[in-house]
Amino acid sequence: MSTFESLLIAHCAPTLLGIKQANLFSCPIENQQEFLSELDKYNVLLNSKDIYFKVLYTCKSRLFIITYRKQPMLASLKSKKIEQFLKSIGYPVSSLENSLDFLGTRITGCDEFPHEIGFFLGYPTDDVLEFIKHKGLNFKFCGYWKVYSDEDKAKKLFSQYRKCNAFLLKKAEAGIPLSKLLGVA
Repeated sequence: MSTFESLLIAHCAPTLLGIKQANLFSCPIENQQEFLSELDKYNVLLNSKDIYFKVLYTCKSRLFIITYRKQPMLASLKSKKIEQFLKSIGYPVSSLENSLDFLGTRITGCDEFPHEIGFFLGYPTDDVLEFIKHKGLNFKFCGYWKVYSDEDKAKKLFSQYRKCNAFLLKKAEAGIPLSKLLGVA
């Protein structure tokens, strides 16, 4: 199993298995060429399954890659509340690619991390908006994100995400290639 596959399993299993619209992970920049080659390979393998990989941004020491399912992300970002919010802060909502590029620019150009990334990662709209409003304080529960709305639903989702990770890790440790697990080999 390659380092790239290990990172995918550790950080993107819920997206790879179809229960989350996106995950973000990072990898060391010194392995940039290897990771970009793997990224291209996996885009060729998985785009037909609606799974995409994109370098969202880079910093001095790391590449940050978003793994996403295009159709669920498009549907989510087209919800009226999210689209209005994104437009209000300057996002070009004409295409997903433009929105992702703008997000990457915002990340590298902001003094603080742009919290609207939660919309892209599939966090509940109200949790993202409340996080922004309360500046990350006064949440009910913290797991994969800070929960402000439906704590029980979030806890169930967090459990499903952990099960996805455990499932893919167990299969990979048994020697089953990730491509076969995702039905492309």
